[in-house]
Amino acid sequence: MLLCCGLVVALAAALPAPFTDQSIAQTTPAPAPDGRPPTGPLQRTDSRLWEISLSIDIPSFHKDDNIAEAIIVPVSILDTWWRVDPRSFRAQMSVDMVPVPEALTTLVVNQSRKGDSQAEISVPNFVENQMRATLTWTVETWSCLLDEDAAAAIDWKSGWPEEVRRWIEPSPGLDPREPQIQQLRQRVVQSLSSTAPPLYVAKEAVRTASRALRSGDHQEGNPFGIQTRGIEVRGCTLALQSQVGSESDVVCITVALLRSLGFPARPVIGLVDGKGRPGAGTASKDLTMWGEVYLPRCGWVPFDSDRVRGSVSPTSRMDQRWNGFGTDKDFNQRVPITHEFTIYQPKAADGLRVASYAALCRLKTKLNDPVQGPTDMLIQTNLISRGRGQK
Repeated sequence: MLLCCGLVVALAAALPAPFTDQSIAQTTPAPAPDGRPPTGPLQRTDSRLWEISLSIDIPSFHKDDNIAEAIIVPVSILDTWWRVDPRSFRAQMSVDMVPVPEALTTLVVNQSRKGDSQAEISVPNFVENQMRATLTWTVETWSCLLDEDAAAAIDWKSGWPEEVRRWIEPSPGLDPREPQIQQLRQRVVQSLSSTAPPLYVAKEAVRTASRALRSGDHQEGNPFGIQTRGIEVRGCTLALQSQVGSESDVVCITVALLRSLGFPARPVIGLVDGKGRPGAGTASKDLTMWGEVYLPRCGWVPFDSDRVRGSVSPTSRMDQRWNGFGTDKDFNQRVPITHEFTIYQPKAADGLRVASYAALCRLKTKLNDPVQGPTDMLIQTNLISRGRGQK
């Protein structure tokens, strides 16, 4: 488990050549973030190392010299299926394509026990110029393996650790109290016996939610990871009302349904490297979303609602392994960025852009503004494999 001790990485001259002109992360001390390693029937297997890069374009805006402005990027430092060294964060700022001197750019990584850690990149005192910030960091990921028979033998008596209970509560776009979510909940309850173990209830919830929408009319991000504002998503309520949504909306419905049944559950926003995976196309490194559900005496079990929809039939048996739930030898090719999920509406000037966004960055002074900041910024994503991780 990686803990930060307020370390400030030393002089740029001591760093490898690619980073000599980049701002190095100062990290704030924090206790261990929430989320536990897998236990019992749940195991992590082969690990890989990845480098994530976000290039954030900020439109021209007037910055008051007396206001300390910064770009906020939510990041998850430590989780069951990944680990980030906070000292690996690097940032670089440019104005009108000209690099800003390192001394004028500050990068701080604020860690949190609640999992809502964030990187904060200072914005220099330039007025009405177009700026670009590039944030880079390294992530170690693992594949997942679930012993279905052992997990099915676990009952409800174990309960939930204190640090995961907040993921049962309603949140923007993920409301378990939504009437149509409650209808789906009734379908799940009626399809199982009262003695069904948590594993089977969770699997049935994922299967039911994955089939809750008739069609989709938009896709998240951009096919090449260029100039996206984040994940395009309606959230469970609007998607169910319209019966139209994206793959990420199906994740929202699934997470809300799991929460309605008492499970801690949460979405994950990240990137997927699709090399060698069936059906991988040009969008393989685009932003995407998947989910996690917490099972007693196991930990956070990942799921992909879209894969379950495409491969698990209404008659698939509970005691069989399901594609898209719990076990995935290629799961180490999913590279997460954050659990933070807040929906922002687009500006009126966006016209036909009717989708709202789960934004990956925002301006510090406009954190509470539902329009300005997040939907003004455009992001280009990049993902580079750095080989195998630790044994």
